[in-house]
Amino acid sequence: MNKKKVIMIVLLFVVIVLAMLIIYLCINKGSDSIRFKKEYESLNAQEKYIDVKIPEDNNVQYASFDDVMDVLNSGTGIIYFGFPECPWCRNALPVLLKAAKDNEVSNFYYYNAKSIRDEKVLKDGKVVTNKKGTDEYYKLLDKLSDVISPYQGLNDDSIKRLYFPTAVFVMGGKIVGFHEGTVDSQENPSKNLTSKQEKELLNIYNENIEKIYGFCDTEKSC
Repeated sequence: MNKKKVIMIVLLFVVIVLAMLIIYLCINKGSDSIRFKKEYESLNAQEKYIDVKIPEDNNVQYASFDDVMDVLNSGTGIIYFGFPECPWCRNALPVLLKAAKDNEVSNFYYYNAKSIRDEKVLKDGKVVTNKKGTDEYYKLLDKLSDVISPYQGLNDDSIKRLYFPTAVFVMGGKIVGFHEGTVDSQENPSKNLTSKQEKELLNIYNENIEKIYGFCDTEKSC
């Protein structure tokens, strides 16, 4: 076999491998989107949960703890921390997804950290841990310590907690934006956001996404 044929065979093999990899990534990305839609919409029509409508092209990627840490260390995109039963999440999520779609965000990571959190209470003036968090949770707290809120009710701002929903906006491993909850004016998460509240929340998300991608007015300097 001459050298030219060998090169052609190698190139053909590389093209086939790349094509298979692209197909694999597309299939898995699509399955994540459908899985995410089903996960949240499965609670619709249950009296204690507000209905949410998740678009099929939501672009959500399920992330592991390692995935999340990789993004926080060197990646770019949005990390959404939440879980389906969370009433605040069900209010915030459709707005966050709209902001991500409107701004063509390709890296949208979802991590449900509910089961790994700790549970603490203040008893007789002392902080008592009823449930210890996982090692991964404390590593996550340490990584997010500059932006997340103190644990409510403990009278100690040095103790932090990851509340839901939380959206973290990351560019090149640097946290450039952060938003917890919905909007200050929403007091009852069992009721849908008003159109005014939705607009306010959408603006918050859009402003944070702009910090990632540095959108500029073409007629003005950044």
